[in-house]
Amino acid sequence: MSNTHIWKTAGIIRETPETITIIFDTGGVPFIYKPGQFIQLTLSIEGVPVTRSYSLSSSPDEAENPAITVKKVAGGIMSNFIVNEVAHIRQWKVEGPYGSFTPAADIFEKTKHVVLLAGGSGITPLFSIARSIISRSADMQVTIIYASRSHEEIIFRQSIADWQQRHSDRLNIHHALSAPDNTTSGTFINGRLNKLITRKLIKQGMTAPHQDAHYFLCGPVGLMKMHQEMLEAWQVPAGNVFMEWFLPEKTETPDALSLQAQEVLLHFYEQSNLLEVPAGKSILAAALEDRISLPYSCKAGTCGICAAKLTAGKVNMLQNYALQKTDLDEGMILLCQSYPLSNDVTVEIG
Repeated sequence: MSNTHIWKTAGIIRETPETITIIFDTGGVPFIYKPGQFIQLTLSIEGVPVTRSYSLSSSPDEAENPAITVKKVAGGIMSNFIVNEVAHIRQWKVEGPYGSFTPAADIFEKTKHVVLLAGGSGITPLFSIARSIISRSADMQVTIIYASRSHEEIIFRQSIADWQQRHSDRLNIHHALSAPDNTTSGTFINGRLNKLITRKLIKQGMTAPHQDAHYFLCGPVGLMKMHQEMLEAWQVPAGNVFMEWFLPEKTETPDALSLQAQEVLLHFYEQSNLLEVPAGKSILAAALEDRISLPYSCKAGTCGICAAKLTAGKVNMLQNYALQKTDLDEGMILLCQSYPLSNDVTVEIG
């Protein structure tokens, strides 16, 4: 089955002044995905194809069309174009679904409590996960701790309130506002989250040892790192913590990752290519310059689309926000972040 789809717009929802949800019309073709996964969108902007990844904010456990939620980002070519021009976009080129940021099939056997730690647009995959878990289980407890700048910038504000009202016995939601305004009402935490506040909020709805819960994190880098450190200090097993990075910290490329160009042998499905990678270039960058059409999206080590298996040689992988320890143990690398250190590097893709 093809992984590429051409969709139309079925509906548009204004979530905040800077955020919209696009509901897609798949033309009656079933689209199978898991909560927390993402798709790749390619649009022509001023005559240039631009590709970006967006989490699916819809839930596969509800009778609804797939949807994404897009927030304007300062300097964001694709996000600003979509939010400003969505009414004029006639069709969407979609690839996917992709991603492993999704509850395991046996999650209901492993835990009775899921904690979702969100910040800003990081709520998009987490709200999908929350709705699916509640729909699939009659007794799973879910806690959402959601950091936003202000009341009007809370994405899915009404939908979250509706779900909390319908499932108040199992769904605990806490909003933290870093810049609350005069319109704020109800039970909101005014101020930024810190480790102590987050721990207290988690404990409020916890009926079992907190180490047994599963934690899903998505949001700004600083907030995610704070929550990650808190969970480590709280002795939560690493296997119970799952993270999706939208915007990783920028890492400067070292002056000399390799003293000279290296040859890399690429096995891409049924094709094999001997690629010369100049010093200081990633394997992906060199392949794209050589017009080898490898799969990729973010180029920042977050989406995992360019994952490949290293079968020989040595590479330096600068950043990794997509691969789990089990993936690394099996020799998986991210081509966008991998720089060859030897002349015998061999990788397998697909």
